[in-house]
Amino acid sequence: MCLVEMGYEYRIICVLTTEQAAAILGTAPHLDYRDELGRHEYRGSGSLTGMPDAELQRAEYGLYFCDYGRSHTSLTVLGYVLSRCADLGPVTLQALE
Repeated sequence: MCLVEMGYEYRIICVLTTEQAAAILGTAPHLDYRDELGRHEYRGSGSLTGMPDAELQRAEYGLYFCDYGRSHTSLTVLGYVLSRCADLGPVTLQALE
């Protein structure tokens, strides 16, 4: 699901309502862009050019996360999202192969 095959993909398995997911995705630090399909891109540089540091979107199991570079920005976003999901209930981070 990553745009190019150079990212690390994860499932964030949790139970979220549509509103809870939207609130988490929309308030995560470094949000730079969101499209009409629900893909949220996060960049530390604040520039829409080039690859994002991370991408998140809603999925049937909770949230899909793609880390494109293991940067400080992507780890900050992941930490924020996991923390917010854990506030709402059990959460599991699962690497995709």
